[in-house]
Parts: sequence; structure tokens; C-alpha cells
Amino acid sequence: MSDSNISRRSFVQTGLMFLLAGRAALASDFAVTSARATGVEVTLEGRTANLGRELVNFGLPLPPGFLSDPRNVRVVNAVGQEFSAAVRVLEPWRIGGREGSIRSLLIQFTSDFSRERTQRIKILFQSRRKNESSFVPVAATLLDEEGLKGPRVLALLPARWLCDSLVVGPQTPAVESGPYAPYDHFVEKNFPGSLAYLDSQVYSEWLFDRTTAYYKMYVRTGERKFLEAAYHAAHFVRLHTKRDGPDAGIFTLKGADLKYVYPRAMHLHYLLTGDERALVTGKLMAQYCIKNQGPVYRPERIAPVPLGVDPERGRNFWTLRHQGYGLLGILHGWEMTGDRAYWIKARECLDAYYNHQRQPPDGRPPDGSLRQDWERYDPNEATFKGATSAWMMALLLDPLFYYWTLTGDKRVAEMVVKWCDFLDRQGMVPDGSKAYYVINCFAAFDPKEPRGALGPDMEMHNAEMAYTFALGSFFTDDHERRKTYRKRFEQLFPLAVALDVNHPARAFNWAFQFSSQLIYFMQHAGAGKRK
Repeated sequence: MSDSNISRRSFVQTGLMFLLAGRAALASDFAVTSARATGVEVTLEGRTANLGRELVNFGLPLPPGFLSDPRNVRVVNAVGQEFSAAVRVLEPWRIGGREGSIRSLLIQFTSDFSRERTQRIKILFQSRRKNESSFVPVAATLLDEEGLKGPRVLALLPARWLCDSLVVGPQTPAVESGPYAPYDHFVEKNFPGSLAYLDSQVYSEWLFDRTTAYYKMYVRTGERKFLEAAYHAAHFVRLHTKRDGPDAGIFTLKGADLKYVYPRAMHLHYLLTGDERALVTGKLMAQYCIKNQGPVYRPERIAPVPLGVDPERGRNFWTLRHQGYGLLGILHGWEMTGDRAYWIKARECLDAYYNHQRQPPDGRPPDGSLRQDWERYDPNEATFKGATSAWMMALLLDPLFYYWTLTGDKRVAEMVVKWCDFLDRQGMVPDGSKAYYVINCFAAFDPKEPRGALGPDMEMHNAEMAYTFALGSFFTDDHERRKTYRKRFEQLFPLAVALDVNHPARAFNWAFQFSSQLIYFMQHAGAGKRK
């Protein structure tokens, strides 16, 4: 079958072959129509005065199994005239521990913008007739070399194409949100206020990956405002990343702290722009993640910390959120490099979490949580001997799901469902309006024990709680379970989307860095279990 003649039926068959070979958990869900498979329309928008002949540069993400030869890519204008274009592979898909089809392409060509500042071109998946052999450094196509102002000409891809490409994992375009459209109103309400922090020197305002939040908004809408914000945020993070020394890859505004290291952000920017500087930075970050990720919880190695002391400064500790960001960095390290050390480490992490859930290190019966001695971590928050965090666990569920899309590992579904059962049974406050800030796991064994600690502003994490129960719905085919999870979701979702999440500023990042997938999960309930 040629790359230039991929029909909807053949694309579905390709996806099914991926599934049967054990190389992709989701490929068959992303069948595209014949029109989308043979071409995609791209909108070009000039962004500066005195435009002339401009070099257009952008990355084009592709679904798995879609294209294997970059020579089968043509760029034509609105009347079908072909541009002379330079096209090369940015990265292959690395599903199932091996290299596959093209994941993203870099496309460069020149067009005259002196009369038309906005143009529409089309990428056709046919043999290219006019070929440029050389590439210009991406920095030369930007308004400023640092990249904060973005490109001279912005290329906007359609949301449907971006979602089908899986560039940020499975997503539903905003126009197809249906009953979950309030989520998109939630985005629109909070996005303008978030722009005030794009140059913030306050490190905490970058916590939880602001860049990725913007990129996921762009992918689901194809809108310029989100892409421009993502461009700026990505380069801000790149410019504030340490480039050498034993702690290369850290966010310089914060210092050595794994939860501020975001290879995912750099990886996405590279796939969508081809900027090699983002790739170099992302690899440094991924190296920091793999060096600093210890997935096995060993309470005997964690010394008690006095009250009033920062529990994470200069000491050994273990938390679900650090595990989440470490695993995420390792997975993106694998995708960016193909170095099997990352693939092996990711499996080591999954083994550790699976064993932790099934056989808790404290020796007491399992309950579905990944629990720890909270007094050893932070007695300022709680002193429960067996405790866990719903919002921190959500930060681990995100990369666990991503791991599943790359491996199809059935243990992920089992872990998610066990966690959701636990959260429903023990983790929510009595009126169901939010989760406990710290959940006391041992309250189930002693009715005199408090169920948990409320802590500050836990309602601000309701988007992640809704996401959690949506992910549970995706991974179970049990009718009663789905009914229970949906009931939780339907209470939490409207509470979440009513929030102002720019106060504190980092709340925007934690609310939006992965929650958009809840729409996909709710629209595909049970699909994860069936696969």
C-alpha cells in the first residue's frame, strides 16, 4: 500500500495490526477519514510588519502507522501549485519498545506574504516533485532568537488532525465535547488571566508544567492564542534550564527539584516546531529524571523530619507527585532518544508501583492505595502512619496512562480501578464535594481514626478528581463500577469547571496539564478494558 493512497478502511486495518502485534493500545481508535488521510489543510498567519518572502517552518505530527517515507509529502497552495519544500523526519514512533513509522516531520518552504498575511496551504501525502535539500535553523524563522516572541509566520494545524496524531495522547477536539463542553468554557474563562504569569520569575508559578497546559489547549482547538502562549512558555522554561554540571536539566529559578523538570514540555515543542534547542534541553531534563527516580518506597531510609521544616529540602523522601514527574520524564526520554535505559527504567517503575499497591511496604493488608508513612514525609500536614494523597496520585495516573499507550500493559488498568475503588470508598469527604488533602488509609481498620486531613483548598483539585474517576470509567467494563465512578464524576465535574484557577497561579497548571483527557475517557468508557 502506498503512503499516498491511505483510505479510512486501510487506516483502521493498520491500527488493528498495531493492536494485534501488541505495539499500540489505542491505534484503532484514531482512524481518520479519507480526506484527512490524503491531505491536511494548514493556516499560515504572518505575525510581524513588513512581511515579504518568508521561510515557513513547522512540525507536522502524524498518527502511528500512517507514513514511513518523508518523500511522500507535498506542499501546495490554495490553487494546487506545489512549493519547493524541505521535509525531514523529526522522530519515529517508539511504541512497544521499538522504532516504527514517522511520528513528526519538519516542513520548511518559502512563500510571499507581502500581499496576503494569512494563507492556506495543504499538505498532501503524495510523492514530492519539488524538493529543497537544505534546512534553515529554526531560530532563524523566529521573531527573536531566544524564541519568546514566536515565529514570524505561525502555522496552525486543525484540531481534528492534532488529536488524531496523538501528539499529546488521545484527545477529543473541543468542538466535539458534547455534554462536556463546560470544560472548554472553563479553559476560556481561565486562559486570559494565566497570561500574566508568562514571564514570572516566581518559581512556584511554573510548578506543574504551564507549557504543556497551553499545548493541550492548542491541540484540542487549533487556536492561535494557545499556540502563541505555548511558544513563549516553552522557551521561557528552556532559557531557565541548567545546561551543565551534575544537576543539568533542573529549572534554575527553583534549583534541584524533580517536580519542576518537564521533558514533556520540551518534547511537545520539538515535535510541533522542530526546534533542536528544545530537543537538547528535553534530553538534559530526561537524564536528570532517570538519575533521580527511585520508584521503590523504602520507609526505613527516610529519617523523621522536625515540625516546621521543609520536608523536601536536602533530604531523602518519596512522594507520588515526584514519582509521577520522574516517570513522565523517563517515558519522554525514551521517545526522544530511543535509549533502552529509559524503556527498562519505565518498566522498573511500573513493577515498583504495582507491587507497592498489592503488597504495601508497611505489611498491612492492601486497600488499593499506594500509601506511605506521612509523618516521615511531612508531619506539618499529617502524622498518619498509613496515608496517601488523591491529588498527588492523579499526577502519577497521568504518566501511568501514557505508559499504557506505549506498552498496553494490563496492570495499569488493574491499578487504576483499584485506586478508584479506594478513592470512592475512603478518600472523599462525606458530602462528596472534594477529596481529603491527606487520606488516612488506616481509618478503615479503626473507626476512631480520622478519615483524613482536609488541608488547604482541596476543592481546587476537583478537575484532577474528575479526571481520576473518568480514567477509572475508561478502564473498567463493570457496569456497577462505572455507575459509581460516573456518579462521582457528575458531582465533581461541575464543581471543577466553576473555579477560578489563577489564584494561586500554579493552580492553572495543575488544573489543565492533563485534565482535558477526561472528555475522551468519558466518551470511551470501558474501551481501555476491552483493549
